Amino acid sequence: MDFTVMRDACIKRLPEIFILGLMAVLLWSNLSLLLTVDVWRNDSMYYVSSYDDKLSDEGRWINHLFFRFLQLVPSDLAILISYFCVIIFTAVVAYRVTKNIFFSTAFGILCALTPVLPVQLEWPETLLFGFITLALSPMLQTKLPERYFFPVVAILFMGTFSAFYFLMPLLFLSGMNYSRFWRLLLVWVLAFVMAYVVTNCLIYALTGNFIQLASWRNPHYLHSVDDLLLNLENIQRAIHIHAEKMESFLKKGVLALLLLASVVVSIRKKQYWLPVIAIICSLGVYASTLPVGIYIQDRTTLTAFIGLFVALFLAPYTSRKALLVIMIIMFILAVRMAKVGHEGISWYKSYTEMLTTQIMSVIAAPPEEAWRVFVVAEMAESQKMFSMIDRNIAKKNLYSEGFSHPQYWVPVMKKLGYTQFRVCPDLQGWDCDQIASSYQEREKFQREQGLFISRRLPGGDVLLMINPLAIK
Repeated sequence: MDFTVMRDACIKRLPEIFILGLMAVLLWSNLSLLLTVDVWRNDSMYYVSSYDDKLSDEGRWINHLFFRFLQLVPSDLAILISYFCVIIFTAVVAYRVTKNIFFSTAFGILCALTPVLPVQLEWPETLLFGFITLALSPMLQTKLPERYFFPVVAILFMGTFSAFYFLMPLLFLSGMNYSRFWRLLLVWVLAFVMAYVVTNCLIYALTGNFIQLASWRNPHYLHSVDDLLLNLENIQRAIHIHAEKMESFLKKGVLALLLLASVVVSIRKKQYWLPVIAIICSLGVYASTLPVGIYIQDRTTLTAFIGLFVALFLAPYTSRKALLVIMIIMFILAVRMAKVGHEGISWYKSYTEMLTTQIMSVIAAPPEEAWRVFVVAEMAESQKMFSMIDRNIAKKNLYSEGFSHPQYWVPVMKKLGYTQFRVCPDLQGWDCDQIASSYQEREKFQREQGLFISRRLPGGDVLLMINPLAIK
């Protein structure tokens, strides 16, 4: 009897199950491709011997404490856990609003198909504890009062990935009213400030210095009204750039229509605060940079997309037809995002495999015979060469960083077993002056084909350079 009831229930829900199954296939298509990647970014924990330098730059004290553990976590496992955690959190948020398990699971898969997620996982282990904390936050929210919940999760996210903190108000969408909204907003903001202070104290205790943002982030601190205006202008520019890239899977006109429909439904359902809170959460990652003026990188906008999708698709629907219509719309968006994400993963995989093949074919000595590897490139030449490669690769990349800087070739050689490196862009860097004369002779060793040339240096060093004929 129970099986009959279950069968009848499944038959009744066949449209939802069918849509959910198709979205799961899309997700697995991208995820399975990402799991075949074998080379990660140069500053991934897999390739560094210490996290001390990054501790002062980023304040990720949890990563520092568990550095050795994170180095041991297989990349495949870290990626799978991260995807699972995103789905869990977003599905819980959706279920608390819609009370529909099929719709909520589909919404979770939609968020996991956001094209910036696999880009963020080009460092598979770096944000692992952040993803885990994200998945555990709904449980913590049910156990702790607001005045404790927000400070606790803020401190935890500061130690891993602070941007996830901006999603926490999404756990409070049900039963929101005017007074609770402002109380929630106040606690949310104050807890973030408090967590930043606590994190600075922890960093000072561990390093003797407060958090000092790395120079490559181009920080611009507030000292005057002009600084404030400039930072606002930079935030506006970042939002514009990200919105332009979003056009590849969600056109601005469609976005406006979906947002308008969401607002109308929320008003009719008397859930006025739902889209407001979602948009605030979406913009949180941008607003947080106002005091320091750093540019919001593409890969850190996962929270902005999740907040936006909450605003567009979540409402306390009671009609099954309405839920099915929204699921169909989500499926169409999922197809478009899966295509962009698949292209991006394929681009990254193609590049790392190409670099591996090219370097293996020319490296002048095996790892056991090489003391140091000098990786040298004139940046103008390198940029030209990789621009040519981009034009020839039949893959489109929107969100990943390029490979033109020689430091991005080092992970390939670390995977091959080499351990000591000197990276010399434009012959600048530690010890780079001693190979200047050898580099000037590179045309003697140029090859008719291939991107690189290499030679053995006296004393056991190896020199890796761009093949001059590769850019002609």
